[in-house]
Amino acid sequence: MRTTTTGVAVVLVGLVAAGCAAPGTAPPRPVAVVVSGAPDCTTSTDAWLVPEAGAEPTAPPPPEAGSVPDDFEPVSAVRCDGTTDTVDDAEGRWSARLETTWTDDLAPLLAALAVPDETSSGIVACTADMELVPDLWLADAAGRSLRVAWPRDVCGKTLPGTQEALGSLSVASERLVKVSLAETRAALDAGCATRASLPWALKAGIVTDLVVPDDGVSDDGLSGSGGGTTTGPAVPAPPLAPPLLPDPGALDRACVYAVDPPAEPAAGSSAPEAEGEGVAGGSAAAASPPGGTFVRVVELPDGLGARLVTAAATPSTPELEACGTAAAAFVTFPDTAPGATVTSDPRLTAELDGCGRLLTSDGGARPFPEELAAPLRG
Repeated sequence: MRTTTTGVAVVLVGLVAAGCAAPGTAPPRPVAVVVSGAPDCTTSTDAWLVPEAGAEPTAPPPPEAGSVPDDFEPVSAVRCDGTTDTVDDAEGRWSARLETTWTDDLAPLLAALAVPDETSSGIVACTADMELVPDLWLADAAGRSLRVAWPRDVCGKTLPGTQEALGSLSVASERLVKVSLAETRAALDAGCATRASLPWALKAGIVTDLVVPDDGVSDDGLSGSGGGTTTGPAVPAPPLAPPLLPDPGALDRACVYAVDPPAEPAAGSSAPEAEGEGVAGGSAAAASPPGGTFVRVVELPDGLGARLVTAAATPSTPELEACGTAAAAFVTFPDTAPGATVTSDPRLTAELDGCGRLLTSDGGARPFPEELAAPLRG
């Protein structure tokens, strides 16, 4: 089943204003930038994906969107929709966008695109919802294209006329366009995820101080000095629930990952947390667990799955939970059949060096027996 994001609005909050004003006409939109070549859906921006700080762009930015120039005569329109569909080929599995093309008489669409944006000089009532707006391109017979701006209402949302104009046209073609490689062919064939990360190893027994306003006497009876904050009694960390363990018979392989080198801190960012700090240690800004890239797959000998589950069922070790020695390699133990969708958080993960922990997704840590780790190092 194909799922696209065209026309989807995720409602966050409803905002009610004190009054409304009749919409007016905004100044003309800037003229779109015309580029050589066909529309390129790989350059579209997905509004719901926020790149990490300092991350390199995955594709060149698209040309600036705007109104259609007077001397540009389009012969086709192309819409680029986000989709959950993927494309598989010899390189692996790609994320994709759905490219829909129309080549009918585009006069109704051009008329809808020429409608001015709405504006208002008074108070308006708008809903605070996030509209996911697909890129809309126009192409001419000379092989040029542009990204056209959707007309907007007074609340900044797209006017319905453009979508209705597109809906009145016959679709000439649809295809999935590859955007970025999500899973490599080697990882897919091995039944492993291309990327994985170590789960959180919580510090059992570490507590978080309770900080309350210090205004002489706080609501809970703690006495203070009359200004600032007061540290109250420590709040014990809740006990860890028993981990969810896989069926030993389903563990037939180990996926080996090399830990990525630490990223350079972005300009102006604060210093990283001290080694070994975890979420339960009281730092909400602690760094995410290390991630890694797939290297190889190792078939597990008969009986090793049962020994893994037995080791994971032992009580979690506080000293290992708090260990801060970085690992250079780790393994995951998927319990899905090769070729099936691989979960991004297998129930068992183990470090091949560093602290040498057998980690469960609930935050527990147990010793990873050396006789089990040795065959996986390669």
